[in-house]
Amino acid sequence: HIIVNMGRGEGVIPPREQIPKERYRQGDRIRALIVDVQKTAKGPQIVLSRAHPNFLKRLFELEVPEIYEKIIEIKAVARQPGERSKIAVSSIDDRVDPVGACVGVKGSRVQSIVRELSSERIDIVPWSPDSETFATRALAPAKVVHIDTYHDDNSMTIVVEDDRLSLAIGRAGQNARLAAKLTGWKINILSETEYKDQKKLEEQLKIYVTELPGVGKKLREKLAAHGIETIQDLAKCGVDDLVEIEGVGAKRAASLIEKANDYLSPSKTEE
Repeated sequence: HIIVNMGRGEGVIPPREQIPKERYRQGDRIRALIVDVQKTAKGPQIVLSRAHPNFLKRLFELEVPEIYEKIIEIKAVARQPGERSKIAVSSIDDRVDPVGACVGVKGSRVQSIVRELSSERIDIVPWSPDSETFATRALAPAKVVHIDTYHDDNSMTIVVEDDRLSLAIGRAGQNARLAAKLTGWKINILSETEYKDQKKLEEQLKIYVTELPGVGKKLREKLAAHGIETIQDLAKCGVDDLVEIEGVGAKRAASLIEKANDYLSPSKTEE
């Protein structure tokens, strides 16, 4: 634990709230964020942090006047203390570039924060309300060529150029992990070659809905009009999705989904 003299009291920075590899000597001045005040037998104990994502946020608020004045908003922060961080920003004024304002002239503003955080690398990302655009920006400088978005489990499969795969994933998965934390989406990154191979395999494994008993030509056409062509598509549906189809009530919808799941069950697949 690091004990900090705060003038009218003492604060403590526990190991989990410290930036790894930072070392302090008695008498050093230190900046930290108050994250908790705990009651102890000796009185209140103020818990401080230099590793918390909000510490990075507060440093930007202090360094960038446009953030303090609420012209620029910090939308999200993802951090691996002492290693790398990503921060997403947007501006309410079209004349103010949020990334440029945070970087500063010749990088002066962001470099001041980097020095405070023991050379932690900081990526400043322009926020977007569109999830795919935001994810693409969060993975920069890797070039994204395609994204498949799955809203049912809040995940994305992101395809990048073959020679950019390691850059997109980052050392020990760091870039992908921070991008996922920043965007709030589960992210699976594939190279173009891996994606094409996966799609070929999926195509080979497709089983069309006509294989299910009770699904005739008319129902198949209605399902297809709603993007449901395979038994795999049908198994992913909810009853609410199917009752939107003309002639399909809740009871029949539940039966179709059950049949699809039964068909895809391991025992059926092995037969």
